[in-house]
Amino acid sequence: LSLSSSGRCSNPSILFVALHWTLSSSSLSLLNWGAQNWTQDSSCGLPSAEQRGRMTSLHLLATLFPTQPRIPLGHKGELSPVAHPAPSLSPQVILKDLEVLAEIASSPAGQTEGHGPSDGSDTRPGPVELHVPARAGQLSSSGTKGLECSPSTPTMNSYFYKFMINLLKRFSSERKLLETRGAFIIRQLCLLLNAENIFHSMADILLREEDLKFASTMVHTLNTILLTSSELFQLRNQLKDLKTPESRNLFCCLYRSWCHNPVTTVSLCFLTQNYKHAYDLIQKFGDLEVTVDFLTEVDKLVQLIECPIFTYLRLQLLDVKNNPYLIKALYGLLMLLPQSSAFQLLSHRLQCVPNPELMQTADNTKPSAGFKRAPSSNIDYTELLQHFEKVQNKHLEARHQRAGRAEQLDRRVVL
Repeated sequence: LSLSSSGRCSNPSILFVALHWTLSSSSLSLLNWGAQNWTQDSSCGLPSAEQRGRMTSLHLLATLFPTQPRIPLGHKGELSPVAHPAPSLSPQVILKDLEVLAEIASSPAGQTEGHGPSDGSDTRPGPVELHVPARAGQLSSSGTKGLECSPSTPTMNSYFYKFMINLLKRFSSERKLLETRGAFIIRQLCLLLNAENIFHSMADILLREEDLKFASTMVHTLNTILLTSSELFQLRNQLKDLKTPESRNLFCCLYRSWCHNPVTTVSLCFLTQNYKHAYDLIQKFGDLEVTVDFLTEVDKLVQLIECPIFTYLRLQLLDVKNNPYLIKALYGLLMLLPQSSAFQLLSHRLQCVPNPELMQTADNTKPSAGFKRAPSSNIDYTELLQHFEKVQNKHLEARHQRAGRAEQLDRRVVL
């Protein structure tokens, strides 16, 4: 196969012959070469003039890999579609990167790969690394501790998990990448792979994130995608009802990481119709440090409540008798807000809540099954509330440490 240094194929007929030879022979060196070449290109970054060559390499890898899905790749620990992206990469190149990674992440090779000395890499967790699960059967548990693990599903193999770790590490080191392309990348991954696995694995990794500020920012980004993206409609419906053990497991996993951001935790409770727990959380807000950023996020939550995603929540305001904690939670948000446009918006909405006495009808003795939902008995909300307090105390301590360091720097500058 004749390729230039930029990855361009010099002759399409040669490419066809090479593909035929690779698929029919026992030699797999070309496949590993393509993966290594792709990783090196990602590491050094390609100028915009070479993006066509990168697309050719990606097409080649995407064509070859499905024919040998159980062959381990030499640089699998480093593969990431945005591992070291060039600033000028086009959306088409990123999309093709994601398609190749999706193929690798769902590869059967990741299910059987060993993690012993033969792997050739040290998988012990460093300051920002996690253990990669050795086999799918170890990824779930029926107990409470199992809620902090990744789900046991076919696509949750070692390639997938390493991919998620590398992606979040890149977002942590490249905040501009997270702001400009983060939502786009995550939404496309949810289309190419299982959306539940994407959110479950990211929540699992962020639960152990030491950079609390990044964890809060990343949780806010994921929550916005969860609430607003059309690609996640099915996942939202799954969380809205919490009818299955899998949905309750996912809620608990998301909740533990969402605790890095108090307002997003409340929005998750609104999405899952856990109104009493949302009210309990808002009561805890009085013990938190209320900052401008905090009030800004409360403002955005009020705006979201007026969006179509929360239509069911607004309709439940008609059933005052069966949803008292929903009304209390909304009034709690109202009391947190200063006299602003968001305050006026939520105040006008609450003024539309009907008087229970005026809503009495002849069949008022019958239970209102339309809005009433039995509580999820398998979820320990007391333990979740204690976890929320623990995480927020860590954030408060970290903010005070950053403020102390900033004050010391200011004093040095004055001196």
